[in-house]
Amino acid sequence: MKRSVFLVSLAFLVLGGIPKFALAQQADTTAPLNDQQVFGRRVFKQRCAVCHLPPVPGAKVYGPTLFKELIAGNEVSIRDIIMNGSKGKMPGFKYGLEKPEVDAIIEYLKTVEKPRPTKTDNSGGVIVND
Repeated sequence: MKRSVFLVSLAFLVLGGIPKFALAQQADTTAPLNDQQVFGRRVFKQRCAVCHLPPVPGAKVYGPTLFKELIAGNEVSIRDIIMNGSKGKMPGFKYGLEKPEVDAIIEYLKTVEKPRPTKTDNSGGVIVND
């Protein structure tokens, strides 16, 4: 009996208890990634995350935080840095990544929101959403 009351209550919350305008707002805030951006996210996680993402919350990040406001309008410069590196800061990947992979990374990064700073994360590491 208690289980059925729980299930009915849960169904009410899921189906009718949440105002429809709240659901509409949430759906508008995140656009789905296209195929190129999904590919870019995968390559970013495989090749870039080791330096540009914290391995655990609050851990040191070696590369800068990357998010869409830094990328948009700077695609040529970002592509050059990825391919050729920056002296003493980042290795180049011209022998490890192909142009379509770099383009996909850039397109993905144009979707990444600027992370909110936290008290435990002074690095400002980028958060990659799945």
